[in-house]
Amino acid sequence: MNFQRKIDDLFSAQMEEWPQLREAAIQLAQVREKSFTWGDAFKVSVQFNPARMVSAAAQVDKEMISRRPCFLCAANRPALQRGIPFLEKYSILCNPFPILRNHLTIPLHSHVPQRIRKKTGEMLMLAEQLPDYVVFYNGPACGASAPDHFHLQAGLKMPELLQGDHELRSCMMITSESRKEAEELFEDVYNYLRHRQPDEEEPMMNLIAFTQDNRYHLHLFPRRAHRPRQYYETSGRQLLISPGALDMAGLFITVREEDFLKLKRHDIEDIYAQVSLPVI
Repeated sequence: MNFQRKIDDLFSAQMEEWPQLREAAIQLAQVREKSFTWGDAFKVSVQFNPARMVSAAAQVDKEMISRRPCFLCAANRPALQRGIPFLEKYSILCNPFPILRNHLTIPLHSHVPQRIRKKTGEMLMLAEQLPDYVVFYNGPACGASAPDHFHLQAGLKMPELLQGDHELRSCMMITSESRKEAEELFEDVYNYLRHRQPDEEEPMMNLIAFTQDNRYHLHLFPRRAHRPRQYYETSGRQLLISPGALDMAGLFITVREEDFLKLKRHDIEDIYAQVSLPVI
């Protein structure tokens, strides 16, 4: 049995035995969406997904992190959540707060900080074994709601998530037939971004990995801000949007109906301009 079939079987079993996941899948199928396009080159879909409030509103400062149990550690996961191993050091789990169809969370067994360096090869390996999926990474100050525990995520492909560079935001694209070459190219980009942000523990970034036409694709979105100023506004000026990898690619997540209704093209352009790091 191939690996992707094992994932399909995991979802089928978990849907039957875990009511929370089953209800989440039903709600995801009913989410409202709207879209904006910039010519034929770029599209942003906006999803109204109130179940993601916990992630969008997460307080990720060190004090708050230290005061809560890690929900990715095995001892603290829901009793009904089961997973399958990957590389003998990850667990592949069904995400009970999905954004994508077949949304997966892939935590490392060890409780170590969210740092992607030296793990892109494993990310690409997972993308290779899940050809219908994108695998994505949110940096510790770029959308990760558990910056204290290394994890990847994955979900079924959709066109918005495969988009590359566009003038609205930076996207550094790595493509290769060789996984090793893709890793080496990432290391070059990582060192460049580290030079740009020497005070950060890890350069601010989001990553999306996938395979297509027998090639590895790694899209890196360099960041200069965790959240846009609209996130911290008060009253009717606030937009509770905390961009992660999917938002940077082209799938904006809104957790409040008021934000879903009032979000316009110029808001998307402004948010991208604030959080994306221009690269030359």
